[in-house]
Amino acid sequence: MLIAKEALSQPQSPSCISNISVPSIVYETLSVDTKGLRFESQLQVMLSWEDPDLSWDTSVYHHDMVVLPVSKIWTPELHVTNGVQTTIKHGNKDLLVHSNGTIEHMIIMNTVVGCEVNLYNYPFASDFCPIAINVWALRGCGMFLNFGDVSKTSANRGDWLTENVELTAKGGRDDRNYLWVSLKMRSETPFLSLVLPSILIIVADVVSFALPLGGGERISFKVTLVLSFIMFLIILKDLLPEGGQCSPIIRKHFCFCLVILVLSMLQSMVLTRLAKCGTLWPCSLSKSKDSPLKDTDNEEESRPDITVIKLKASEEEKNSPLQKVVKFLNKMAAQDQKEVRHHRFANK
Repeated sequence: MLIAKEALSQPQSPSCISNISVPSIVYETLSVDTKGLRFESQLQVMLSWEDPDLSWDTSVYHHDMVVLPVSKIWTPELHVTNGVQTTIKHGNKDLLVHSNGTIEHMIIMNTVVGCEVNLYNYPFASDFCPIAINVWALRGCGMFLNFGDVSKTSANRGDWLTENVELTAKGGRDDRNYLWVSLKMRSETPFLSLVLPSILIIVADVVSFALPLGGGERISFKVTLVLSFIMFLIILKDLLPEGGQCSPIIRKHFCFCLVILVLSMLQSMVLTRLAKCGTLWPCSLSKSKDSPLKDTDNEEESRPDITVIKLKASEEEKNSPLQKVVKFLNKMAAQDQKEVRHHRFANK
C-alpha cells in the first residue's frame, strides 16, 4: 500500500518548509591536490524527515516500522555549493519508515572542493578548507537542515592530516552551513625528500673545494651537483601550484641555492684556467705572445755556442748528447715550477 502511493515529491506542510534532520555526519579526507589546490572528501550523511502520507495506524497494521525501496520514496537532495564535482549515492537500496511517518536514510557524498591552501610555509603548511552543504530553498519554501554531530575518520591521508572538522553557519544564517576542515601537512616526507637533500648538496659543494684543480675532478663534481639540484627543482614544480595567494618560500630557497651552485661551478672553471695557463686568456694566445721572446733568447744563446764550437769542436761533438739531455731536464723542471706557481696562485 505504501509503495503504491509513490510519494516522490517533497512532503507538503502549511508552512511550506520541510525540516530535514541530520543526526550525524562522518567526514573523511580522501586526497589533497597541492598542485591544483583541490581536495577530495567523502561524507556519510544520516538523514531523517517526516512524511505524513507514509504514516499508518498501528492498531490496523501491527508494525512499528517497515523497510521500503528508496526508488519509490522521495529523499532530500543535498548540494555542495562550492564543490567542483559532487556525486551522491544512497547508502542502501532500502530505507526505514516508522509508523508516525518518520523516515531514516543514509547517503554517501563524494565531493571535490577548490581550496586556496596557504603553502607559503611548505612543507610546514596548514590551513582551513570550507565545504558548503545546503538544500533547495526558494522564497520561503523548500527545506531546512537541522545538524547534529560531526565526526571524522581516517585522519591520516597521504601527506596531509585532518586535524578537526567543525560545522558553522556563515553570517549567522541557518541556510548557509559550512563544514570547516582543518588540514595540516605531514612535513616529514617533503623535508626528507626535498629540503634535507638541498642542504646536503650545498654542504658537498663547499667541501668539494678540497678536490684538486687538475684533471677536471672538481668541475665534473660540481656539474653533477648542479644537475642533481635541477632534478629537485623539476620535482618541486610538479608538486606546487604555479600561482596562488602566497608563493611557497621553498621556491626562493631552491632558486638561491641553484644560483650559489652555478657561481661556485664558474669559479672552479676560472681557477682551473688559472692553474693551467696562469691567465684567463686561451693558452694558445699566451704561448704565441711568449714565442718571440723565446726565439730571441734562443738566438742569443746560440751565438756563443757557435763560437765554442769553433774553438772546441771535438769536445762539443762528444758532449752534445749529454747537453741535449740536460737541456730537456732543465726545460721540464722549469715547466714544473711554472705549473706549481700557477697552482699556488689559483689556490689563494
